Amino acid sequence: MNRKFKNEGEIRDMVRSFEEGEISREEWRHAEHLTVALYYLSHYDIETATMKMRDGIFNLLRSFAVDLTKEMPYHETLTIFWMRTIAEFSSSRNNISLLEKANSLVEVFDKNYPLRFYSREVLFSEDARKEFIEGDLTATTSAFSASRSEQTS
Repeated sequence: MNRKFKNEGEIRDMVRSFEEGEISREEWRHAEHLTVALYYLSHYDIETATMKMRDGIFNLLRSFAVDLTKEMPYHETLTIFWMRTIAEFSSSRNNISLLEKANSLVEVFDKNYPLRFYSREVLFSEDARKEFIEGDLTATTSAFSASRSEQTS
């Protein structure tokens, strides 16, 4: 396994940088998104974790000097999709540490994983950015079951 994180302190430091809007745009990549979500889901219920993730992303976008009245990089469907997928992943691996979960998570799920459930047209639509939309290729509820079967193969 290719280990992204060497210890849980690195994860906590990254979460703190995210919350304080100090992580750079170059450092805020897919693995970091997933790991912050995992951290929140390890400490809060899914609703609270999702709210913290959403609020944190908006805070981070402001720290990147994104004019949210002109550009909207936040994506509600992707946020909800990933929070649900990661919650299922995490609950299926309760017997391992946060560090092991984070390293496994970033190895199992690439950024194109949602395209198994959504066409590009639907996923990248304005409607999907504004509110959660179910997958049009496969029901997103099966995404969470699919993630579980991938972990055991």
